Amino acid sequence: MTAADSDRDGGDRDASESHSEHGEAAEQRSELLEAYREESGSGSDSKSKSGSKSKSGSKSKSGSKSKSRKAQSGESVIVDFVANFVAGGDAAFDPVKGRVLMSERRLVLATSETKTMIPITSIFDIAVGQVPPEVEEFFDYTVMVGYVDGDYRRTTVIGGDRETIEKFSLLLFRATLNGSTALVKHPAKIGGRVMDTPKRKTGLNLDYESVSFPGSDVQSEEDGPFSIDLASVVFFEVIERTADDGDSILVLSVQHVENGQTVTSEISMRSRRKMNILGRYLRLIYHWIKSDVRDVEVAETELEVLVGLYSTAEDIDLASLLDIGDAELEARLESLHENDLITDEEPPVDLTPQGRFIVNEEFEDINV
Repeated sequence: MTAADSDRDGGDRDASESHSEHGEAAEQRSELLEAYREESGSGSDSKSKSGSKSKSGSKSKSGSKSKSRKAQSGESVIVDFVANFVAGGDAAFDPVKGRVLMSERRLVLATSETKTMIPITSIFDIAVGQVPPEVEEFFDYTVMVGYVDGDYRRTTVIGGDRETIEKFSLLLFRATLNGSTALVKHPAKIGGRVMDTPKRKTGLNLDYESVSFPGSDVQSEEDGPFSIDLASVVFFEVIERTADDGDSILVLSVQHVENGQTVTSEISMRSRRKMNILGRYLRLIYHWIKSDVRDVEVAETELEVLVGLYSTAEDIDLASLLDIGDAELEARLESLHENDLITDEEPPVDLTPQGRFIVNEEFEDINV
């Protein structure tokens, strides 16, 4: 699996049509991700870091509820919305309308006549946006969930509007992976130089903008937390290796940019199921970020501003640093903000994931 696998096929839309679609998709994703951050409890830190715009009080078309509540079993319900779905690999592929509910422990698809309960621990695959041919006439956008039911592997397909399905998918990825234990080697390489970094056991948590590794309960100076900014990823692949005990394990090798240089981190988990889902997550987020900047043209003068914002502290006079006037800086910031590459038109501003993606691609080109 490589980052290049997530490229979208080009279309025949003209420039104005492409720009319009980019703006609409970016605005919808900003609302989606803000709701996701609120749901995941990432709080104001993530909000200030990403700067995503959000319309207060916006609601999903399907009636998805953002506040969790307690089910009769005492579980906290974190997802509850109405959708069309094909549950459990129904051979007839006839979608039915019902409720989709999810707690930390299970996913439930319920109609007035049936109820399909899927333990979170049984899920082995999550594929977003891939509409199976058997149901493409019924759904515009879907998430396929593969799970184990006894001795059988089954698939359920849930369809709806894009915003609702994407938000639900992010929460499903979190429920499946958050709190997992991983073996991490960071950095495994800096540039092309192999590092003698020991593997360490750590936790794993997902956010839209990063995969974080909080470290172990007892931390040395070298065993502290770190995270991989998903906007900085330039390449990733899954490698099969032999562990110390002779068993075959999967290792996710991620090349990403840190402080202007390419760093490789290696992540492994004993569960192949979770490794597959983690790979799916990285591929999905990389695809989203890259697709949002595919039609954005950044002038060399605007790229200078992005690199300056990325590389300097907030209190630096950026106009003086770039040797331009305040009016020129304002014009460049306005253009970058219109393309959703920075969080605001006026300082202090941060780069959005899309803005960081463009800067990191620039650093990668320099490194190569």
